[in-house]
Amino acid sequence: MDRHGASVSQVDASGRITLREHHLDQIDGALTLTQGFDQNILAFTKAQWDEFSKQFEGDDDGLDPDLDDLRLLFLGNAIDVEIDDRGRLKIPEHLREPAKLKPGTSRARVLFIGSRFEIWDESHYQAYMARRTPELKKAARERRRERAAREAEADTP
Repeated sequence: MDRHGASVSQVDASGRITLREHHLDQIDGALTLTQGFDQNILAFTKAQWDEFSKQFEGDDDGLDPDLDDLRLLFLGNAIDVEIDDRGRLKIPEHLREPAKLKPGTSRARVLFIGSRFEIWDESHYQAYMARRTPELKKAARERRRERAAREAEADTP
């Protein structure tokens, strides 16, 4: 899976979106969907889900509330969905609502970002990125400065 990119699809009256060919080429007929942190939906192929869900495995004593809440968010909301022969994927109501995807009116942005797909309400995505872009630019500048300082330090005899 080496293709990245986005597409936008109308959410039909049944809560389905249509995946584009460049996304369908990377999916074997089904995805696991779950809730994301930012009013979005995370979508995984089987291999991606297997890798992602490993971080929640293990016998803990039940006394780590953060791990329990992450399990509630990701594992508790996860559902496997089939993609029909027309490339349509039905998003269950329990995931559409927190993502603000309204059947018949919303447009969904589907992004492939390497380790997973993300599904966003188009207007929410635009507002989120408008708010985050200045912060991301600042963080990128800081990372470049830190990397340059480390490289300069490594070059010093």
